Amino acid sequence: MTKRYIPVLTELDRELPYYVVQAGQHWLQENVIRPQGYLYQWIQCVEGEGELMVEGKVYRVKEGMAMLLFQGVPHEYYAVSSSWIVDWIVFDGHQVQSFLNRIAGISASGVYYVSRPEALLARIRNVLDIGQSNAGLKGIQCSGVMYSLLTDIVQYASVLPNHSATSLNFKLKPLFDYIEQNFSQPLTLEILAEVIDVTPQHLCTVFKKTTGIRIFQYIHSVRIKKSKELLLQHSQMHVKEIAYLSGFEDANYFCSVFKKLEQITPSQYRNIHF
Repeated sequence: MTKRYIPVLTELDRELPYYVVQAGQHWLQENVIRPQGYLYQWIQCVEGEGELMVEGKVYRVKEGMAMLLFQGVPHEYYAVSSSWIVDWIVFDGHQVQSFLNRIAGISASGVYYVSRPEALLARIRNVLDIGQSNAGLKGIQCSGVMYSLLTDIVQYASVLPNHSATSLNFKLKPLFDYIEQNFSQPLTLEILAEVIDVTPQHLCTVFKKTTGIRIFQYIHSVRIKKSKELLLQHSQMHVKEIAYLSGFEDANYFCSVFKKLEQITPSQYRNIHF
């Protein structure tokens, strides 16, 4: 059944980092032409096929795919099958662009494969349920759901099939396990690449895309986490030995990395807890 929700937006709602402007479910999508663009939109294909024209490109949108449109970007979309059914949500907020750019790594409108389409559709339907309810502070509730939908985009959306962060993370699980079990040993790109049977260069690319950081940044984080455990478990153990047991061959370098990540020295960290 087709549903639509247009909330009453107060000044307080517009101050939220994320807020919902409209949402729709099981929508028979008509031809839409917006020469001046609109607000941010997530439009997810439920049935049939359509096309999106944006920034000089044409994208086919099939079931299990979605369009993400940025604010103010001219676009057109239309059905190419006898009917094109979509769920959609229009949103805005002063943190949206920063989230999409910095957290999601998305800087332009486009079409995405969705590895768990039901998860994002459930967010849109949650907004519609809030709209039909008698609950107070609907804007706050919808803002929370909108944030959850954005984090779902980070996890489950990708420009290529089977390349969402969640899918890639699953492929990297043996590597995460290996690092966790061997953090105190020398770890080279060649050794790590062999764990998941890829080239060192491909490993660096996939790891950065999946986690947002370089692989040795991640290894440093694991080693510093282990060093904090050792600092608290062995209050009399020398920092140099802690460094060695945590996988650092040089104590000075260990202290430098520790302070960069924790903003205090290993000794200061220990003193805080004793």
